[in-house]
Amino acid sequence: MSMTGGNGSVELTSLMGIGGVIELVFGILLTLGLFTRVSAFLLSGQMAVAYFMFHAPKGFFFPLMNGGEPTILYCFIFLYFVFAGARAFALDNKIAKK
Repeated sequence: MSMTGGNGSVELTSLMGIGGVIELVFGILLTLGLFTRVSAFLLSGQMAVAYFMFHAPKGFFFPLMNGGEPTILYCFIFLYFVFAGARAFALDNKIAKK
């Protein structure tokens, strides 16, 4: 019983594969504080797409009932980083000082 049909893997060119690559690459960049605003913007967009494609059809206005509350939460957390940046913890700041 897996989301991938039982084989445990997905093709990188599929929607889930592209989403996985986006989460891996930009999640690492966001964690390290490199290109924080760009990474957070792309991750927020990915969460919005995930909500509208997978959760909204089950009941748009009821995220608690359609299982979309973590998706919405992450979308807004990433949007916060878009506007606030990583501040003092970013590696971008340390690189810029050199």
